[in-house]
Amino acid sequence: MEPNTLRTESIFKLTWPIYLQNTTNSLVMFVDFWFFSYLSDEIAGVIGQLLPIFWMGAFVIPVFAGTGISVASQFIGAERHDKVVPTYMMNLLMSGGMGFVFAVALLVFSDDLGLWIGMAPRLASFGGEYFGTICYYFIFMSCLVAYNAILSSRGMTHWLMYSSFLIAVLNIGLNSLFVFVFEWGIRGIATGSVISVFVALCVSMGLVHKNLRITFYLQGAIKDMMGVLRPMLRLGISNALEPFSYSIQQIVLSTFIVALGVTSMATNSYAGRLQMFQITFGFSLASAAQILMAHWVGSKQIASVQKLYWQVLRYAMSVAFIVCLGLWIFAEQALSIFTNDPGIIALGKSVLLVSVFLEPARAVNIIGGFSLRTVGDARFPLVLGMIFIWGILPVIFALDHWLSLSLVGFWICFAVDEIVRAGINIWRWQTGKWKSMSFVHSD
Repeated sequence: MEPNTLRTESIFKLTWPIYLQNTTNSLVMFVDFWFFSYLSDEIAGVIGQLLPIFWMGAFVIPVFAGTGISVASQFIGAERHDKVVPTYMMNLLMSGGMGFVFAVALLVFSDDLGLWIGMAPRLASFGGEYFGTICYYFIFMSCLVAYNAILSSRGMTHWLMYSSFLIAVLNIGLNSLFVFVFEWGIRGIATGSVISVFVALCVSMGLVHKNLRITFYLQGAIKDMMGVLRPMLRLGISNALEPFSYSIQQIVLSTFIVALGVTSMATNSYAGRLQMFQITFGFSLASAAQILMAHWVGSKQIASVQKLYWQVLRYAMSVAFIVCLGLWIFAEQALSIFTNDPGIIALGKSVLLVSVFLEPARAVNIIGGFSLRTVGDARFPLVLGMIFIWGILPVIFALDHWLSLSLVGFWICFAVDEIVRAGINIWRWQTGKWKSMSFVHSD
């Protein structure tokens, strides 16, 4: 295969390996929470409420690295191949730097994170134990997602799937060893994740440099990398700011949920983990569409981009609705994977009913946000996201003050937020303003 060609233009062939990869990654987190719940519902609840801090790195850095997919794919589609490898190198440098800084910050502040959101010192100590170890994960993960972006931009998404299978097998095996045999508890679960992602990084590096024969270079690298910096910052900052702000918002919301007690904390954690698989489908579909849209925008196939948008939107909404409906119908069986506490199961069933309305709207926003950013209309989803992310906080604060919201009340607020935002995202796409915003043709 030529180094600068796209492997396939089939949305199905691109999506299913990305989905299997992401599902495997979701399964890893799902299994981690099973191990946390094995230790205690209390530990699972604490880690669950601190997860927005984890996602600040685990979500923001990969989204930023996804800039490399969009930029490199548009250059490939426009046959500007001299820009492709510098894009890969700049993506690795920037993503790796973000991961290192985030890891150091977690290590320094690990003992204080739980205290900052109102946890008692005893509960906060669980979070300190977890983040004091998992911080090293981000050093390797940030480089991994940059290498995986290279594979994705070439349509080699099936290799990512094989890598994720390796991570899952290693993680489950290491967790079992560290928890059941060595009895390392929370640190054992985190250590399994660190080792697994390091092995995956080694595999992806081998695929990029050996199988695809992509070579990084030093002579003239700075000049070439600076030549792609502008489009990467244009897309990357807007891509990363929204999930970063969302993570901050979730941290603030965690302070409200912590105040509701351990039962609500555990329920929120378990219900959130059950949503991961259909959310993963939305992100996988959006990632596959991102690859095709970027290539087609680069080669000016606007009609194909338009058709693909509506196709993936229907798929994402349908899957989200069906999965959430099934989770609600079989809520007792699903929640019993983690706990036998009747209070958690009863509250969880009510929360899962709200998700039937929340998650299809979230799917629209995932597809809409990815699509608009990919075709060059990055500012609109950024501004929209900021308005809703920060606008909902005072509303929730006021409602909680006046009505003393339960966990279900919080989830209803989340659903209204996603539904309104979904309507605006669809409206923006229909205006067609994105058709003249590709950075490749505006240079």
